[in-house]
This record gives sequence, structure tokens and C-alpha cells, in this order.
Amino acid sequence: MLQLNETKTEFFIAASPCFTDLLSSVTLKVGSEVILPASTTKNLGVVFDQSMRMSNQVSSISSAVNVHLRNLSRIRSFLTQSACQDAVRAIVTSRIDYANSLLAGLSSKDTKRLQRLQNRAAKLIFQAKKYDHVSPLIPELHWLCISKRIQFNLLTIVFKCITDTDAPLYLKELINPYVPTREGLRSAKDNRVLIILHSRTSSGDRGFSAAGPTLWNRLPYNIRHSSSLAAFRKALKTYLYDS
Repeated sequence: MLQLNETKTEFFIAASPCFTDLLSSVTLKVGSEVILPASTTKNLGVVFDQSMRMSNQVSSISSAVNVHLRNLSRIRSFLTQSACQDAVRAIVTSRIDYANSLLAGLSSKDTKRLQRLQNRAAKLIFQAKKYDHVSPLIPELHWLCISKRIQFNLLTIVFKCITDTDAPLYLKELINPYVPTREGLRSAKDNRVLIILHSRTSSGDRGFSAAGPTLWNRLPYNIRHSSSLAAFRKALKTYLYDS
């Protein structure tokens, strides 16, 4: 039988700064344990904080990726370029890409932190020096930059929700097709335009129900109407790579 471990139970409060102060005295009692709210919590490897700005998640990614890059750099001379690229894909870029759809609307400061990690990985593969330009290396690897990798994964989830392909129900419920109020409009002929559920805050607009449809509606018609997930991913990567 599964039992709740009282000593390892934690909770945190996600709210705007003005409400966080008002709720600072809230506690949770589980069994005989009185638990104070934590400033951060981790769920499935993703770090959430009270502000929901994901800065702590970026710090967690940076810390893990830097360790992997240092370890790979120690054995780089023993690896071929192809082997190094495979290793980077397996333990570096996979870590950067993990759950990165949650990073939609990430601040430019944190985006640059992740981009520096990708730049270091590219230099490691080509054995470039510290101050060499990374601009010609990323295209040669056919990598999308960090901001576009986030868009790619977010839009892939939206496509799965629309086409009912391996998407969880709680996400499907956040995706609603736009129904024109008048006939004859151009949008009436496109059944893959979505409703954008805006909120009153910038952090709320980073949520899936707003960020996903916003990016989706900007895609060209032919990409939104791709016949399969594989075709969509291929067309989307080309579109983001060229844009």
C-alpha cells in the first residue's frame, strides 16, 4: 500500500508578489508534521518557483549541462566529431530540450544563458577555441537556436492536441478552435485557427492556453494543415530555421 511520507511532503504558493506576502503565514499539516511553504519545488525534474518565471529551472539546466560539457571536454581528444556530436545530442541537448515548452516567453536574459550552453556544445563538437565565432557552427549542425527550439516543441504539442495524437486530455481541453460569428469570412474556411485565451498578466500569457495558440495562428496555412506529425515537424523545422 502506498503511504504518504510526512517528512518529505512539501508545498509552495504560486502567486503575484502582493499576494505572496499575504499568504506567507500559511502552513500545511500532514499527520503530525506542520509544513511551511517552500520557495521552490520540483516536479518531474522541473523546478518551479513562486514567481513562475522559471529562472530556477534555467539555473538547474545550466548546472547539469555544464557538468556534462566539462566531462565531455576531458575526453574530446579521444572522440571523433561524429561520436562527440552523438554524445552531445544524448546528454546535453536532450537536457536543454527536456520540458522546454514550459519556457515559452522566457526572458531574454535566461534565453541567453541557455544559448551560451548550446554555443559551448557546438564549439566542443568542432573543437573550436573559446573566442572563435559560433555563428557558422550552429547552422552546420542544423540546430535551431534556443528560442526556436522552445517554439518547436510547444507547437508540436499543439499539433498533437489538434490531431488527437498522443496528447494528454488536460492539454487538449486548453485548445479550442476559433468559430467565426459571421459566414463568408476568410477564417471560416480554416478549421485550424485557435482561440487565444489571454490573461491579465504577462506570466499568465506564458501559459499553454495563450502561448500555444498565439504561435500556432502565426504559422502558414500549409504547415498548420500538415497531414501527419512527421510532415508537420519537418515543415515546422524548415520554417523556423529559415525565419
